Amino acid sequence: MKASSKEIFSLGIMTDTNTDASNPSHPDCILRLASAVHRFRLPLINPVDHLSFQESFKSCSSNHKDTIAALHEADLHRNEIKKGFAAAKTSYSSISKSLEDYIPLINQILISCSFQPQAARLDKPLLFSWISGVECSKTKKLKYFESEALMFELVLSLSTYALCESNLGCDLCVSGDFAQALKKFAKATGVFQCLGDDLLPGWMAKSKQHAEMEKESLAETRVGVSAALTSLHMAMSQQMAIAAILVKRVVPNYALVGKLCLGVAVELESFVSTMRSKASVHMARLEPSFLTLVTFSINVQRALSLYFLSRHLWNSSEFGVAISALSEATVAMRTRSSPTGRGLPEIEEKGPLQVLSREVADFRLHMECLLTSWEKDNSLVYFDKVPPSVPSDKALKPIQLNKIDEFHLEERDHLPFSIPGAKSNVASASPPPSYNQAIMNDSQIAANNRNRSDSDLARELHEKLNSETDHSSFHGSA
Repeated sequence: MKASSKEIFSLGIMTDTNTDASNPSHPDCILRLASAVHRFRLPLINPVDHLSFQESFKSCSSNHKDTIAALHEADLHRNEIKKGFAAAKTSYSSISKSLEDYIPLINQILISCSFQPQAARLDKPLLFSWISGVECSKTKKLKYFESEALMFELVLSLSTYALCESNLGCDLCVSGDFAQALKKFAKATGVFQCLGDDLLPGWMAKSKQHAEMEKESLAETRVGVSAALTSLHMAMSQQMAIAAILVKRVVPNYALVGKLCLGVAVELESFVSTMRSKASVHMARLEPSFLTLVTFSINVQRALSLYFLSRHLWNSSEFGVAISALSEATVAMRTRSSPTGRGLPEIEEKGPLQVLSREVADFRLHMECLLTSWEKDNSLVYFDKVPPSVPSDKALKPIQLNKIDEFHLEERDHLPFSIPGAKSNVASASPPPSYNQAIMNDSQIAANNRNRSDSDLARELHEKLNSETDHSSFHGSA
């Protein structure tokens, strides 16, 4: 049975029976500072969106039972997702399960339309309408983005699935199950990586409206945002690895933990730099409280790295350098004097960091007491020279675990469609080719991609559909 977050943070990490003031147990405030993560809102389907795959593909699917069944199933799962969004209490696990069932179907429909563009005709237009979960609105009004592209629906569904898994990781972190939380964040990382490396680059490259869409489109559809969120969730996974070490009732490998903390800081800095360079328009739309937490976490993780380095050096009898490292850690934990200065953002009374103010104060006090004890011991016993800063040969190098649960879209054989009104003997018609057969039957693809992987081929198929017919617009809703 897992302990609650209150139990973890009130009982302490270890039973501190050590009376040596120069070698105390690491305090439990460090655990919460090391594992602080952000919970995103989920993207939402427009509640007045009443589209139906069955109705839209009614004529061209009427002679194919398998197609009708798949379209019906897609409608059912999409409605389940909408109900999950509308529920009084959001169940991330239920929505995630519905999305797991829905995503292969929307991908199957997309590929089926790619193989049979002439036969896949609509009786009613498909107009998908979503709101972003990553962005915030300064006007407090929900803005729904509309698109006719099936790829848009697939991308938003995948992003929502990733954020569901991320939020389940947040729940597990709160309950103290850091190992399972790591798995959830790693799964989210894999989905965002798939979006940023595979699906989105091809779709955007083929879209004639790419430049016009950049400012208006949802953050979830941008390559740069997906790449940045990949780095963010790798950092969150690594935070859970650190927390899993710190929560054990044993003295950790201080050098290892310090390197891991530094690795988290590097990943978070990668998130920021990627957003600035590849998605600056959408970075301006992110929640300010989230960006504040990221800045806070970067500085905290660097301070923690210096703190654990100092503990390692002291235990290795390198007393002077240990004092220098701990002094640098105390400086890193100070409140910065300007927005661009070194240190932590100011913790405002009603700001997003207020929930961590006690932990910050406790960590500062712990380091102050430890530094006083070390300086006293060094002046009376060791007489080790204290350098003005940590020498480069003693500094830690970051370890990046790159925890990723690779995600691959399920490849299902495409669904048959028939041109409405065309004469055909459905009973005697040959079944449609399988996914792999369809690839092999396309001589151009087979010639150009003989040595390429299935994922490469699937990406090209995804690029074919709706790349030039993505009619998009914003609609405000109170």
